[in-house]
Amino acid sequence: MLVQELAELTASVNIVTEAITGKIRQIDQRMALAEAEFEQFLTDADERYTTREGIFVDVSGEEDKFYPVYIPAAQRGATELQISRSMHDDREGAGALTARYLLQNNGWGILPEILLVDIFRHAFNGMTPDAVKTDGFIADFVNGSAYVIGAMFWLRGGHRYLISSTRKEFQQVITHNELITTNVFDHHNIHIFKSGFDIDIGNSHIVTEVKTSRNLDHVPTLDYIRGQ
Repeated sequence: MLVQELAELTASVNIVTEAITGKIRQIDQRMALAEAEFEQFLTDADERYTTREGIFVDVSGEEDKFYPVYIPAAQRGATELQISRSMHDDREGAGALTARYLLQNNGWGILPEILLVDIFRHAFNGMTPDAVKTDGFIADFVNGSAYVIGAMFWLRGGHRYLISSTRKEFQQVITHNELITTNVFDHHNIHIFKSGFDIDIGNSHIVTEVKTSRNLDHVPTLDYIRGQ
């Protein structure tokens, strides 16, 4: 009798084990299918689901000056461009910035030109210099011409910024210490002009200089959210 009961118990255990093994096999198959579907989604995803890793941009120079920084933007469709920094990015209490723009360069005249401020906010504390509290970190901005295939932002010197774009992946940051007199603009790199530039391209004469104060027409406030 005992032998028969043991045999029946063993058979029951084997049945349960086979059932569990089958379930595990099904779960493994579903996991593999889900992973494959997700990988395919990443491959096929359009720009609405795309994010780009930002790049840190160290603008050296004097803290009371704003240096022209070129950001590529001649792509099809507007990008969400963000320029940001935290309160203590380069030193304690230097000040924080969150700025977001909708941007598209005209791409040699074949694309609609867009440069719209979406969000522009600062944060300060008791250690933040008065000059930063007065003029913030961005003194001015302008969309480039048909030859400057991006936008120009004047950023306060002596500070670090994180710049990111939903449509562009920036490769490197190039700093020009001397006055630039040749065309250096490209589609992939951010350029900092410490002495500005004075360039003849085609029939255009393009000049950009370092600024010492905020353009109140383009940047009338340090705290703005579109629609509010």
